[in-house]
Parts: sequence; structure tokens; C-alpha cells
Amino acid sequence: MTRTSSTSKIHPRAVTPVSTAPVSKQAVGIDVSKDTLVVCFSQMDDRQQIYCKATKRFANHKGGWSALDRWMKALCTAQVPFWVVMEATGVYYEKLAYYLKIQQYEISVVLPNKSKSYFQSLNIKTKTDGVEARALAQMGLERKIKPWTGCSEIMLTIKHLCREREALQEHVTAASNQLHAHEHEYHPDSRTIQRANQHIKLLKKQIAEIDRQLENILQQDPELKAKVDNVCSIKGVGLLTALIVISETNGFELIENKAQLVSYAGYDVVERQSGSSIRGKTRISKKGNAHIRRALHYPALSAVRYEGQLGDLYKRVTLRNPKVKMIGLVAVQRKLLVLIYTLFKKNQPYDPNYAKPN
Repeated sequence: MTRTSSTSKIHPRAVTPVSTAPVSKQAVGIDVSKDTLVVCFSQMDDRQQIYCKATKRFANHKGGWSALDRWMKALCTAQVPFWVVMEATGVYYEKLAYYLKIQQYEISVVLPNKSKSYFQSLNIKTKTDGVEARALAQMGLERKIKPWTGCSEIMLTIKHLCREREALQEHVTAASNQLHAHEHEYHPDSRTIQRANQHIKLLKKQIAEIDRQLENILQQDPELKAKVDNVCSIKGVGLLTALIVISETNGFELIENKAQLVSYAGYDVVERQSGSSIRGKTRISKKGNAHIRRALHYPALSAVRYEGQLGDLYKRVTLRNPKVKMIGLVAVQRKLLVLIYTLFKKNQPYDPNYAKPN
């Protein structure tokens, strides 16, 4: 596909002359941050030439979204396909995406690793918000991107509850450590210890409330409950782990294959090797969803002990890397993630003898 001559030299504020040829497609790229939206409106003519029509910056709140809506409608050509493209980074894009979805826009939310690969193909050397917005717009024009449908209400609720529970559990750990320090200090104050115990008790009560709420939500959706039960048939994977992985991936809505899932969770392997002088350590990127990796840590420890095939995988990896046993645990975590994905998609329970020869 033909690109503009300035493809590898994208400038955030450079507005190229609009073509006189008929417009065949138009796209808006949005680089989202906590407070601002950097936006680029681009069009493609019927000769497949791409032109940046306008760029602008908006505030990332409801007033800014309304202004963005008016701006896009004023620029767009009627009866021509129109896409809005943004990255799935953090949580700052979510409210904007849902707002634009309600306004009947066609939206694509791309995973960061996918957009990064596209940016590299353009040989972009400058990294700014404006450059990324323009590159996202060009991506929407050149590539066929899967439409974003958003989370269902139930999946969104589960994700928020799981994250709230995770935060409360971290508070319990911190409060327990503080209580331990108070109990072993010289001349501890009884009221301080009493308040610490009350605080921990309150936190645990709130965690129990969230657990009951999650159970009630599953009871209201028999289809989702059946899939979660299949995932929980893996030894070591409990209800909370299954719900975290499923909700953080929106039921694997944006995931097209196992490799993409591994990259999304930050389990993709990074190597640094060049010639004979550079031989860096092979490691996982950790450039992905930390909630998923955190949720799989303890299930991997349990699976190593009680699930034969995963235990064998751990042994094989640790034999190759006897000094760093964590490499074996990471391999098991990655395998668990792929198993959860497979069982959820196929809606089947785990068969421990599936891969064994007859």
C-alpha cells in the first residue's frame, strides 16, 4: 500500500495539504494521558495517499470529550468510513472510549505491543504525544483493525471489584506488618495495638463482602459461571485468579492468539545479544498487565506441587537454569495463563492427560 513520502518523518503539528481527490477513508488518532488528549484527524483519498487534515489538544474530561465530538463532526466528510483509534494504556482511555461509543463512533482500541510494532515499521525516531496520535490515525487508515466493543457491565464490575480487593489485601499486609512491629517494640501502647487490630478486622470484613458480591454476580450469569468453573478445574487456580485474568482481558476480547496474550501480560521474552560483545540476560519484558502476573504467582507455586504436567515443566526449566528457580515459576505462570485462555475460549474443563501419549 502506498504511503505518503513523509511517513518516516511524522511531525506532530505538520498539517499536509488536503487532496483534491475523493476521500475514501478517514481516521482520528488519539494519544490519551491522564489530563489531556492529543488528537490527529487524517484522511486517505482514492489514490491511497494519506493527509493530515488537523491536529488539536483537548482536556480528558466530559467537557473536553464534547468539544472533541464537535471538532470531529465539523471536519469529517459525510458518507465516508470514519474510525477513532487509541491505545489500551492504563485506565485513562476507558471513559473516553465509552463516551465515543455512545455517540455512535466506530472505535478501535489497540494493544500497546501492536501499535509499537506498527510505529517501528514507519521508522519513527521521535516519540511525542503528537507523533503517536498521527501514527495511530495512519494506522487506522492503512490497517484493518478489529472494532472495540467495550466491556460488558458484568465484566467491568468484576474487574473493578477484583482491583478493589487487591488494594484492600495490600492494606491488610501493610497493617499486619505494622501491628507486628508495634507488638515487638519496647513498651508497646495497648491502644495502638487495639486500633491496629480493629483496622485489620475492618479490612478483612470488606474483603469478605467483595468475595460474596463476586459470587452473587457469577450466580446471575450461568454461562460465565460455567466457563469460570472450567478454568478453576486446573489445580492451583482458584476463583479469584480466574476472575482477575478473565476480567483484565475483558473475556479475552482483544486477544487474537496465545502469543498476543503472553505479550499483553508481560510474559514475552526479551533478549539482548549482538555479535560476541553483547550478551545480556534473557528475561521477560514485564511490559504488560501487572494485575495478571500478580494473580498467577501463588497459583503457579501450587500447580508445581499438585499438577503433574506443570510440575514436570518446572523441573525441565530449572534443570536448564539451576541457579535461578524463578525462571521455572515464570514458565509455569505463562503456561497457566495460556491454559486459562484455552479453557475459557473452548468452554471445556481441564484434562490433565490431554497432552500425554497413549
